Amino acid sequence: MAARSDRRDGGVRFLSRKEGWELFDARARELMGMSGEEFLRRYDAGEFDEIEDSPDDPGVIHLVMIMPFARQDSV
Repeated sequence: MAARSDRRDGGVRFLSRKEGWELFDARARELMGMSGEEFLRRYDAGEFDEIEDSPDDPGVIHLVMIMPFARQDSV
């Protein structure tokens, strides 16, 4: 994992690309019961278009918000 944060950096913790992917994948598994890869594939296919605009499924909304961790060049 990344270096520990301290008071000098305001508690911000930077993640490597690998750690970012691991975070996204773990959250997809926890919230949606699928891998991060499957979520991205289904998201790109438009399967979550209606859900994304609804507060009824916070899992999809959360994953969309942290998607930049998964969309980095390479892990």
